Amino acid sequence: MNPSPHRVGLADIAGWLRAGWATFRRTRTVSLIYAGLFGAGAILLFPATILLGFTPMTIPFAGAFMLIAPVFLCGFFSIADRADAGEIPRVVDVFAGFRRSPPRLWVLALVCAFLFLVWVTDAATVYAMYFGTTPIFFLVKFLQALFSDWSLISFLLFTSFMGSLLAFIIFAISAFAVPLLFYRRTDLAGAIGASVRGVFANFPAMMAWALLLATAIFASLLLFLPAFVVVFPVLAYAGREAYRSVFPD
Repeated sequence: MNPSPHRVGLADIAGWLRAGWATFRRTRTVSLIYAGLFGAGAILLFPATILLGFTPMTIPFAGAFMLIAPVFLCGFFSIADRADAGEIPRVVDVFAGFRRSPPRLWVLALVCAFLFLVWVTDAATVYAMYFGTTPIFFLVKFLQALFSDWSLISFLLFTSFMGSLLAFIIFAISAFAVPLLFYRRTDLAGAIGASVRGVFANFPAMMAWALLLATAIFASLLLFLPAFVVVFPVLAYAGREAYRSVFPD
């Protein structure tokens, strides 16, 4: 039987964040190590993109992370489960979380990965159409043109719109499908259907939650990268709490 979503409101988001922060504090070491793997990738990608003169592409790249982030939640779920059991989480628990994931969850991961590739390819194609392949937007010029160069503004608006559509699709189908599959509560079709119902049954709260996720991830990746290794796990654990609120056991 497919689970039915419970109703939540905007006020519940604060509780999810408090729970996420509490779980992060209990699992600080292993959470920082796991999130640090993604932070290291971002440290390599974003500065390189800026130094090569393709600074506007940092924004599509940050959006691309939002498309594949649900794939990596299993590691955080495993860490949180170990902490809830009163045990001390270890790095091996991250890999245990992926090992215990059912095959149908990997099917959903492939869908996310496919949309990720579509988005990155499309964003690069649009960039080439606007500006060609010659490096022109080093950081200083990018900041100078950000509010004066209409072609740059148009590129950012257009790619942001495209990315928002893909991100909404991913969010609707994976916000609750990933934990429902991870905890083996239903099959793939049932998990996706339940996730979509859960999002639309609580549309104001879930849209506010999605906006908070996007803002926090974008800000940490683009403005203050060291904060990402804290922001990502806190939001992952808060998302787990959101799932437990909408689909309680």
